[in-house]
Amino acid sequence: MIELAKLGAEGLRLEGQEAMLPLDGQDALHDLRWNLFVLPSDKDVFLEIRGEARWDCTCSRCLEPFEQNLRVFAQFLGSKDAELVARGSHSLGSQDLDVVFLPEPVLDELDLVREQFMLQRPMNPLCMDECQGLCPRCGKNWNKGRCHCNLEPQEEPSALAKALSRLKLDLEP
Repeated sequence: MIELAKLGAEGLRLEGQEAMLPLDGQDALHDLRWNLFVLPSDKDVFLEIRGEARWDCTCSRCLEPFEQNLRVFAQFLGSKDAELVARGSHSLGSQDLDVVFLPEPVLDELDLVREQFMLQRPMNPLCMDECQGLCPRCGKNWNKGRCHCNLEPQEEPSALAKALSRLKLDLEP
């Protein structure tokens, strides 16, 4: 835990590593290494986080498990000032920084690192960019070979064909 009110003018540098860090659900980061720099800036706090980890996840197309390497580099300003937080950004020297709300006088560095990695995760992770996914009929993974399902595209009947099919015409001579 970092007590923000007791930071010295030179700031605080922390390094850490975790063999496994649980995220939400069954997700977890493995082989996590991170660096954190916290520097007081007036009544606010400058934060810089760097880190890397391995994320065991599932492909959103083919549903196969795979590992993905994640890297984090984030710099932002933590503040209790509601007006500054509402603006969303702040210039510190020549650098524009996002502003986040830090209401508590202490900061849990591991929670902060976890949050930054969660923000870096892709919403739809893919095992490979060209992943073909699963057959919609039989569920076979197309990356491991094609199935024998006949998936020829069936054209939707035109509006005219639909209208004519609803008519009950007596066309016998």
